[in-house]
Amino acid sequence: AHRQVLSRLQPSRTRALPLAPPAHRRIRFVSEVAATLIGQPSSIGQPPSGVLRHVARTEIAYAGFWRRFVSFLIDATLLVGVEVAMARSIAVLTPNDFQALANVAPVSAALWWAYFVVMESSPAQGTLGKISLSLRVTDIHGDPITFRRATFRHLFKILSTLFLFTGWLMAAFTPRKQGLHDLLAGTLVLREVRYLVIGPEAPFEPGEHWDGARWVASVPPLEKS
Repeated sequence: AHRQVLSRLQPSRTRALPLAPPAHRRIRFVSEVAATLIGQPSSIGQPPSGVLRHVARTEIAYAGFWRRFVSFLIDATLLVGVEVAMARSIAVLTPNDFQALANVAPVSAALWWAYFVVMESSPAQGTLGKISLSLRVTDIHGDPITFRRATFRHLFKILSTLFLFTGWLMAAFTPRKQGLHDLLAGTLVLREVRYLVIGPEAPFEPGEHWDGARWVASVPPLEKS
């Protein structure tokens, strides 16, 4: 009996664990936390405060003379390489057959026609030289051109070549950077302008098209014919 009395008087050495809250209290707590999170805007994916946003933008502008000239050099180098390889092969296989060598000229003309017309009327809207410089050929409304229009554009290049390539040089002075063959065929050569916008306002970028008052980079609204 004495031991039982002492055991009751001595404090317990083990601390009692707190009981878990009832189930209805846990459910209420979870619902309150969820409502609080839903009511507040999420900060996931947002830049920290004080950090400027960087947004990549793409605009469409008229392709200038020098970009078009570089793209033509790329295409001409490729096609001339094919012509030289073809001519050397014929010279090796038939050394004394001058008629076979003479046939290289019409075959080369057909090659140039097929290369430019098929590529420019395809979904790529440009040759390999134009694709490498982000250029594409469209009609005056900015839409892809048909096979027929691409054929006329290629044939009109003959007129652009006359009079010391004046028709080609017109792309440097006309308002929409059109050569003579572009004006006759109703086509445009456009380019993609990619730049980075820092902050809410876009940076000022002078373009290559003179609209009568200032130089602009993006294509103005194209009139409907």
